[in-house]
Amino acid sequence: MSFNVVPFGSTPGPEDASDRGGTSDVVDLASRRRADLDAPEIPDQVWDEVEAASRLWHELRAQDREVRFDADTATGRVVASLRDLKGGEVRPLRLRDTFSIDDPLPDGPSAA
Repeated sequence: MSFNVVPFGSTPGPEDASDRGGTSDVVDLASRRRADLDAPEIPDQVWDEVEAASRLWHELRAQDREVRFDADTATGRVVASLRDLKGGEVRPLRLRDTFSIDDPLPDGPSAA
């Protein structure tokens, strides 16, 4: 994947230099944003869930499988399926099982 982004510290081409008076400064915006952010720290429990999801993704890939989410053409609701990496459906998945929801969902339009 390419984003056509010039790396930090690279020098502009001759056409860029003439447009800017011959010089340019590289500014590391990421470091400035980090200093300005007043965001709470991510809890360890969230990192544990991210790591578990990563392990599951790698396990599925090792079995040439993936979970795919689509919109049902008839209802417009989200549906999930276990697929092989070529796109063939292995079996449909219940969203409750996909997200390990153990508690009953409320009745109503938002229930899956």
